[in-house]
Amino acid sequence: MGAKKGTCATRSLFALRLLENTLAQTLQQAPNDSLGELAQLIDNEWITQALAASGKASIRRRKLPAEHAIWLVIGLSLYRQLPMWQVVQQLSLSLGDNDLPAPSASVQARQRLGCDPLAQLFGLLAQAWSRPSTPGQGLRVLAVDGVVWTAPDTPENRGALGSCATQHGPLAWPQVRAVCLLDTDTHELLDARIAGMDQGELTLAAGLQGLDHSLTVFDRAYFSAAFLLAWQQGSQRHWLMRAKDNLRHEVLHTLSAGDQIIRMPVSSRARKLDPKL
Repeated sequence: MGAKKGTCATRSLFALRLLENTLAQTLQQAPNDSLGELAQLIDNEWITQALAASGKASIRRRKLPAEHAIWLVIGLSLYRQLPMWQVVQQLSLSLGDNDLPAPSASVQARQRLGCDPLAQLFGLLAQAWSRPSTPGQGLRVLAVDGVVWTAPDTPENRGALGSCATQHGPLAWPQVRAVCLLDTDTHELLDARIAGMDQGELTLAAGLQGLDHSLTVFDRAYFSAAFLLAWQQGSQRHWLMRAKDNLRHEVLHTLSAGDQIIRMPVSSRARKLDPKL
């Protein structure tokens, strides 16, 4: 167990450093003047659709209407070192005269926007930018995995998110859990579910939208009859997972060495939770 934990920790540290380098490169390539270059990547029509689908389109004329609030959120993710008011100035987001809106107006615009328009826009972008390939015998190869991020230690975050608990009590920082669906060939993020630490990975993964004609790779944390049976509903939806050493199964047919068709019994606990299994 010690060697396994050490290996996982090393891989996690490597992944974190790789993510930091990628974000740094993204920041260097981010436009430094206005929305011009960003708008070439994100069509305003997609933003309009996302706002309409979530019922968040601006009716009153404001200095920071809803469509500009979306650009503000995108800008905040790119210019993480800048305060919110400076991002508004950097991307020329204010309407009307040349006076910048008060800093509180930017905060209020973000609060009015909420999360749903951003989720809608993410779905539109994932579809528009997707470049599916089928390296797996005509199947698109996907992967599902979870990640935990540390959030700023504020009363609001601690109340909304919680944190992992250890034998010595809760950790010092609030944390956010995310479960993501990715294309293993293009590394595109296709879907994600984000919540506080009171939600487990399996619970969040159940909300992901699987794809037809795909093979999804899971780790053994997702071994659940109810989850896997639901995931494979559709056209040519397959999954792949390492088998546990103590997996209970019955061999129905041996195809070749190490390649068998098996039947796995459903546990009584799983049947109690879902009598249809």
